[in-house]
Amino acid sequence: MKIVVIIPTYNEYENIQRMITVLEKEVFPKIKDHTMSILVADDNSPDGTATVVEDLEKKWKNIVLLKGEKKGLGAAYVRAMKYAMDKMDAYAVVEIDADFQHDPHDIIRLVKAMDEGADYVIGSRYIPGGEIPKEWGLHRKFLSFFGSLFARIMFLRFDVHDMTSGLKLTKSEYLQKVDLDNLLSHYYAYKIHILYEILRLKANVKEVPIIFYERKKGSSKISRKDLFDSFAVVLKLRFRESKRFIKFLIVGGTGFTNQIICQELSVLSGLAIFLAGVFYPSVGHFFNVTNVVEMKNIIAVGIGAEAAIISNFLINNFWTFQDTRKMKEKSHVLIRMIKFNTASLFSIIIQVAAASIAISLFGVSIPVFGIDVPTRLIFIIPTILLLVVPLNYFIYNKIIWKTQFLSNYEKDKKS
Repeated sequence: MKIVVIIPTYNEYENIQRMITVLEKEVFPKIKDHTMSILVADDNSPDGTATVVEDLEKKWKNIVLLKGEKKGLGAAYVRAMKYAMDKMDAYAVVEIDADFQHDPHDIIRLVKAMDEGADYVIGSRYIPGGEIPKEWGLHRKFLSFFGSLFARIMFLRFDVHDMTSGLKLTKSEYLQKVDLDNLLSHYYAYKIHILYEILRLKANVKEVPIIFYERKKGSSKISRKDLFDSFAVVLKLRFRESKRFIKFLIVGGTGFTNQIICQELSVLSGLAIFLAGVFYPSVGHFFNVTNVVEMKNIIAVGIGAEAAIISNFLINNFWTFQDTRKMKEKSHVLIRMIKFNTASLFSIIIQVAAASIAISLFGVSIPVFGIDVPTRLIFIIPTILLLVVPLNYFIYNKIIWKTQFLSNYEKDKKS
């Protein structure tokens, strides 16, 4: 398998020759069964970094120099990742800095973890065996550790300990599914966004401990602005994920209102009792009801549930899940409505069954503060909150509006 080691550079004249030499002479010979290549993404360094790489290209044929304008670390990595997948047929890519804050020998362990089944391997500073520089001041250590912890809390992913590591290996089959052209940051926070998307793709993620060293030559390019950018990206991603669920709850509240209105109107209009008279002789025993009045209440619940389903579908289709217009395949709205209604039959069954059980246990009404309240109204709320809402959200995400985003890489491949 071909593995491409990506090294972004800007004014790394003092480090790049040594980094490439260590990789070629000490690291790559120890990695068996893989073809190792180096892709240097240089942002037109004025210090002559590119000239050093061009000289090394003549010595080692597995080196590629990719020049570009300086637009940020994330932009450089994106440019290189796309090139590695499109032009170099990379099975996996490794991200590593040129400044030796990452030990290039750790790449051996990253590749080993991939060979053992991992799809995404993180060089982690925050698991046993991992370290951050002892030279760092307390504020830098605090920001690094709690920055990663903040992302873990916001993403609810406590199984990943280092969310901001810069040393990683990613299989191309997962990286191709990430929309690299629309990351929320072109700077250091790009790595958080990619990690977030990789986690959503259910990749097998593994962490291996690394020691993160203080830079010896050159100057650090991370700034306070990058730290705020990282926090902002985490919040944006969390809000993006939560926004759909918030919309879903708003729509659900609207659907619930429609459900109660239609349910009670069916009773007041006589429609429920009419249908009860029609269906009670043939199906009444399935619902364990003993008379037409009990059957009327169950039918009313079913009518209300169907009204909520239609309402929820229409609003969710055109608002909550509108981003699924980017799906690989999108069926006609009527087809999805039929599919949605079929998938939602189980939620109707749950509500009807709950109403049937409640009515058989407590009768058609229950005294509340001296007022007889229909049992169907009392039990419909906990049934919807505890059972129907989680079920419907699963159905919406996994069946009806299953999001299958095409990356630009895949679009290019198809065209």
